[in-house]
Amino acid sequence: MEKSYLLLEESGLQEKGDLTFIGGLPRMPASEPLPPCELCGEKLTFFFQVSFPVGHSWEGKTMAVFACTMCAHEEYLIPEMLQDTLKGIDIPQGFLKSYQKNFRIFLFETENGELRNDYEEKIKFVRWRQSSAETPDETHAKIGGSPNWLLDDETPATYSTKVSMIFLMQLPQDMKFETVENAPSQRVLNLEGKPSSSRHSYYELFLANQIYFFGTKDMEPLVYILTQI
Repeated sequence: MEKSYLLLEESGLQEKGDLTFIGGLPRMPASEPLPPCELCGEKLTFFFQVSFPVGHSWEGKTMAVFACTMCAHEEYLIPEMLQDTLKGIDIPQGFLKSYQKNFRIFLFETENGELRNDYEEKIKFVRWRQSSAETPDETHAKIGGSPNWLLDDETPATYSTKVSMIFLMQLPQDMKFETVENAPSQRVLNLEGKPSSSRHSYYELFLANQIYFFGTKDMEPLVYILTQI
């Protein structure tokens, strides 16, 4: 099991040396184009990124998470779920790329990242400090350790029958991503199930469910996301 680190929020302006944070400008390779939503064509919103710590299986790598806030489709409010018992499941080859319709996970060597001034900031910058944790904590985002399941254990076993999956991190339920002034409202489904503009000055990722991230081990890094509520 990977060592556990809580992600503790700290205030302050974004700096070039920041590696793990919410909002602001993404820090990623200049060669990577900013991703569009495959459903509506609008540019995806940058939510957060984490640089995996020393000793982690993904040490030296960064994961950046983008998702669409400009469209809302009932079947894509959370990442596509596999249609089987999830605990111990084998994730089919190709699924971890094809399921990224209205969100995108970027994985790259941390040293290759740079602040992307070509991105229009939507979510306020908040620095995350990684703090070693000896005991589980369900109220903070965290890297490593074991998942704090709200419901049944849904840990996947493998990808493409032979690649082991490891727990990467989780975000707590009801997490809000405060937006900058004049950021466009997030599109949500109203009580009639029709797209409408949120009245809130924050965005939610995957309905603000508790979010779990798993990754492939010893191969091209790929990410499997599932949520619980």
